[in-house]
Amino acid sequence: MNMPVFYDRPAASGSGLTVAPALASWDKAESAGQIRFATFLGDVSSVVATQARTTADPLALRLDVALKDYVHLLALNDLDNYLFPLVPQLTNHIGRPFTTVWATKRHGATSSVAVDEAHAVDDPGGTHSFDVRTTASSETVGYKQQIRDQIPAGAPLPEGGITLQLAFVVGPNRNWANLWKPTIDSLGSLLGHDPGAHEWNPRDGRITTLGLHRTIDPAVGNDVVIAVRARP
Repeated sequence: MNMPVFYDRPAASGSGLTVAPALASWDKAESAGQIRFATFLGDVSSVVATQARTTADPLALRLDVALKDYVHLLALNDLDNYLFPLVPQLTNHIGRPFTTVWATKRHGATSSVAVDEAHAVDDPGGTHSFDVRTTASSETVGYKQQIRDQIPAGAPLPEGGITLQLAFVVGPNRNWANLWKPTIDSLGSLLGHDPGAHEWNPRDGRITTLGLHRTIDPAVGNDVVIAVRARP
């Protein structure tokens, strides 16, 4: 079986966006949330398509989200909710997959997006560093339970922002974007929980830098192998 591979974050800050990044919306069509996302998708798609034409495979994507100063940086505005369903739709738009996807959030005036060639790097390690393997469908609670049960016991990361990297090894037919949210939802022992929060509702707003990586290996079948690396 192939081991998880980590990739460097594209160094370039990319092209500024004219539309504020929009979180995923599951509201009905023509709702305000859906309109905001469609406008955001159109802005990002034009930039990404232009950059991808002159970029060799494998592709890396970087999205930097700028939030208003009055927005709490470590609550809500979860980075995975900016990336999904954005990344699958960008993949369809340019006809090429991304091997690594990065997102950051900060206080600032202008958000940006960049496409670059992906470059493998050494395992970054971290305050919390472990590998898990799942056999359950990612659409079931069993998937989250399997990840939770393989996380070594310990205290959550200290208060403040978190850098999280997840390196997936999946079969060739797996839509890896569908794994991002349920995997992060399983990391409550690292991210912590607000008082009274559901087990699968961790404080993932604390993630200010998120790196997602994919390795394809037919040998894993329907299983998913995930290398989790987290640090303050």
